[in-house]
Amino acid sequence: MNKLYLILSISTFIFFFLVMIFTKKDKNRSYIKFVLIGYPLMAITISYNYFAFAIFDIITFLFFILLYKKKELNFKSDFIYTFLFLILNTSIIIGLLLSESLSNETIRVSIQFFSIYLFAKILIEEFFADRYYFFTIIKYLKIALVISLLFLVCQFIFGTGFTFDKTTNINVLSGINIRYPSYFQDPQKYAQFLSAISFLFLIKDPISNKLSSLNYILLISTLVALLYTGGRAALGGLFLGVGLILFFGKSQYKFVILTSIVAMAFIAFNFSNKFAMLNRGADLSEAYDFRYSIWQDAYRTFELHPFFGIGFGNYANYVAAHNPDQFWVVNNEITYFDHPESGYLKFLTELGIFGFFALFAMLFLTIFNGFKNYSSGRDNDLLLLIASIGSWLVGFYTVYSLGDLRIRLLILVLTLLLFSRYKWNILDANK
Repeated sequence: MNKLYLILSISTFIFFFLVMIFTKKDKNRSYIKFVLIGYPLMAITISYNYFAFAIFDIITFLFFILLYKKKELNFKSDFIYTFLFLILNTSIIIGLLLSESLSNETIRVSIQFFSIYLFAKILIEEFFADRYYFFTIIKYLKIALVISLLFLVCQFIFGTGFTFDKTTNINVLSGINIRYPSYFQDPQKYAQFLSAISFLFLIKDPISNKLSSLNYILLISTLVALLYTGGRAALGGLFLGVGLILFFGKSQYKFVILTSIVAMAFIAFNFSNKFAMLNRGADLSEAYDFRYSIWQDAYRTFELHPFFGIGFGNYANYVAAHNPDQFWVVNNEITYFDHPESGYLKFLTELGIFGFFALFAMLFLTIFNGFKNYSSGRDNDLLLLIASIGSWLVGFYTVYSLGDLRIRLLILVLTLLLFSRYKWNILDANK
């Protein structure tokens, strides 16, 4: 563990304990606030023998054991979600038991699966304790975005060596222009983060009559930052979200989003030589051919293990034995791919059809119910959240971004925001 990681870890833990000891506010909410305001640091990992704990894992387990206060939900949980979650967990367990071998990565992802579950439990209780907590979480996500932009500016000044990570991702320097990752390790993941968060700047505070000018400035800044990442899949996801708003959104949001896209296009046209998005070294056909060969190998792996997969978090361990050509060299060390250049195929191979279906059924069921509620009540915040999640779903096709704990947190929070929002609308309609 290098000195930077050690200093950041110790400082974060000390600050967390000070906040928990001296705060007079609700400790559940103080914990959530700490996680989301300290979002860039949550993925820093401390390893010990076979175990690897992210800062997020440690503070979550400690908080849940020592300080968590359960709150009663004022709604009945849907049986279908409980059923799907049970299928997912059962599939994971069976897949691990049937796996031919496991690795340390399986332990790491299993630990984070449990810590993410605890965070989700705490957050959903707060959403249903106070409906306006929805807007507080939106504010925290916007702050995480602003911090990423400030971090990006520092990388413009000091170079991409200004980072939390031990090594520079191969994608950063792979093209004609530098692809900037901000505080993420991979610029493609940062691109997905930017694309998803951008739509949240159209959600206004409930006490305001209209969006502030700061929201417009930050939205355009976010779109420009996306050009520096070179993440084409994320850009495609952004356009999907924009399409949803143009087809189904209210006129005021159509105007804002179109104006922002025009501003982004104007800047891109006049400064095209500055942006990695417009100066990628490999063309689309080359990138597709590379990914397609890996996708074929992954699908053949799924055909060999169709029901319960090769084991949760076990992709790199499996390809080391069966597809040893899937590797890259980092610091003169061979590192095997931990995903098949597609988030969907990653889950399909590791979880099998049952786990894959259960996981995405929960997500798409939430999106479906959210859109159904939007159609009947025209709550535009629902559509913006669907556009946000939808933009990530497109990018996820070519990039397994959930390998970064911060992206897992982001997608979880966005999904729970959508879930709680439409549930509150249903409760209001039934009064």
